[in-house]
Amino acid sequence: MRKVLWLVGYLWAFPVTALGLLPALLFARLDSVDAEYILHFVVQPGTPLAWYVRRFNIAGFTLGTVVTYSGEEGPRQVRLVRHERAHVVQTLVLGPLFLPLYGLASLWQFVRGRHPYHDNWFEVRARAAETPGYRTLRLVR
Repeated sequence: MRKVLWLVGYLWAFPVTALGLLPALLFARLDSVDAEYILHFVVQPGTPLAWYVRRFNIAGFTLGTVVTYSGEEGPRQVRLVRHERAHVVQTLVLGPLFLPLYGLASLWQFVRGRHPYHDNWFEVRARAAETPGYRTLRLVR
C-alpha cells in the first residue's frame, strides 16, 4: 500500500517534475538517480542556468523529483541533499499546488516584513530536514 501511495505522489507531482526537467535537460547533466528515483543534475558551466545560480548564490533547487545543483560537489553534500529532498517530499504531497503555495508563503512573509526566502515555511522545514535524525517521510521502503 505504501508503494502505491508513493506512486500516486510521483504522478501527482509529475507536472512540476516535467517543469524541472526542462532546464535540467537543457543546461545540466544527469549526475545520479538515487534509490528513491530522485534525479540529481549538475549545472553545466557556461550556460544561462550557470549564470543564474551563480548570480543569485543558489546551491541547488528542486522542481518535482528533479534536483539541480550549481556545482559538482552538490550531490555529495549531505546537508544540501537532505534540504532538497525535503522539497521533493513537499512536492509529492502537494503536487502542482506546491509552486503557487511556495510563492504565496514567500509573499506572506514579505507582507509581514520578514524575509521571503529565509522565513518561507517550506524553506524553514527544509532547513530543519538538514539535521540528522529529523523525521521525514521515507519514499521507498
